[in-house]
Amino acid sequence: METGTVATREPSHETATNSYRWLRHGRAAVDAMLEAIGQAQRSVRLETFIFHAGEVGDSFRDALLAAQKRGVRVRVMCDALGSIKLLTSYWDDLVAAGGEFRWFNPLHPNRLIYRDHRKILVIDEEVAFIGGFNIGTEYCGDGVTCGWRDVGLRIEGTLARELADTFNDLFARADCRHRRFQRMRHTRSDAVVTGPCTGVAQA
Repeated sequence: METGTVATREPSHETATNSYRWLRHGRAAVDAMLEAIGQAQRSVRLETFIFHAGEVGDSFRDALLAAQKRGVRVRVMCDALGSIKLLTSYWDDLVAAGGEFRWFNPLHPNRLIYRDHRKILVIDEEVAFIGGFNIGTEYCGDGVTCGWRDVGLRIEGTLARELADTFNDLFARADCRHRRFQRMRHTRSDAVVTGPCTGVAQA
């Protein structure tokens, strides 16, 4: 299997509280993420900007559904603009099984600029994946022979817990209504969480 071969060649790095492994392209990332979902025992948190139905997206949905059915708490959040082609009904089986799905910032003309470009997968608050790859067939290539070329990290350790906490925060505020005609320019306050509807990652 390609992923096993790629993963064993990639260098790992360790600190006092975390270990890291590079994921050099989308295929390696997809395989590693699906494997981790398959091994989840307590919780799965998935957050992404773009999620496309198709071979890759369907593999994630099926893996998430299987995890939920074996008792894992599964929560998924997709950006409403980035994943505009995805139907809410795509997640009906997951929701019916007890999983949770939310759109980040449902589309409205006055709130288009507030978007979630993060790509995070957290398993059991112990293992996390971050990187540039969205979920779709076109992101599952090496950037040379096919698809986009993106890189990422598999993280194991305390940082996974912190990423889970940031997911919880945005998931709770996914439907937040922002003030109309708020200035589009970035300010120092963009990085500060000062209330229930501020501090959201922007494009």
